[in-house]
Amino acid sequence: MDINQVRFGSYSIGNSSIGAKKSEGKQKQEQVAQEAKNEGVKKEVSADELFSAMNIAGLQNKAQININSRAEINPADYLSEDRIKDIEAMMGKFESGVSQVADMIEAELPGALSQQDKLALAANIYAAE
Repeated sequence: MDINQVRFGSYSIGNSSIGAKKSEGKQKQEQVAQEAKNEGVKKEVSADELFSAMNIAGLQNKAQININSRAEINPADYLSEDRIKDIEAMMGKFESGVSQVADMIEAELPGALSQQDKLALAANIYAAE
């Protein structure tokens, strides 16, 4: 004869293991529900699938890119002859100043920089002055 088996609905008096068994059942049901939610989600994605998806996204964006034809701009359409001559004179002064700074860089650091890098550094220095 067992007195501890008195139950009221899902509750029992004296025996705590019965309630624990039911809560374990609830936890298992919750785990099953979470697994069901995550069934459609892939946990691992191959590199080929990723690149394929990126390619598709790139193709969608490609349709929105407008390529303008590069045409030579005619300054006479926008500037007067006097302003064009002023700009040409300023560019001549700028080019001579950059070449002087480039010569100084070459004298200080012979062969350290390529011609392109030397001129870029010289233009940056001359423009800052």
